[in-house]
Amino acid sequence: MISPSEIKVGIVAEEGLDIWSALTCLKQSGCADENIIVKYVPPFQLALGALFFAEYTDVDCTVVIGREHSDPIATSLLNLQIQWNMPIDYTLAPALDCAAVINMVQLQSQMAEEAQNQTTRQTQLS
Repeated sequence: MISPSEIKVGIVAEEGLDIWSALTCLKQSGCADENIIVKYVPPFQLALGALFFAEYTDVDCTVVIGREHSDPIATSLLNLQIQWNMPIDYTLAPALDCAAVINMVQLQSQMAEEAQNQTTRQTQLS
């Protein structure tokens, strides 16, 4: 299973937001500074920013930080998670808790390893 220090995290935040607490949370969860990429976008471009991380980087997950909840953005982010098979956490400033997205990356890694081990065992039995 992937360790928190190996997890690459993309942060998409609305322009002008202070994301210090998100960075602190990720670092306290074990993420390495060099594996955290931050990009700021205009308020209604959060989902597009998350899509750019999925398409153009090798991040394992994305944390999307906005000022206020938006159902259309939340729905778009849910669809991105499914389409790209990448955990995305949508949170609001200033109460930022990013530990859940780290847990999801680790669960994804664990399940992928288990599936690979099962396939290997089935191949060996054949």
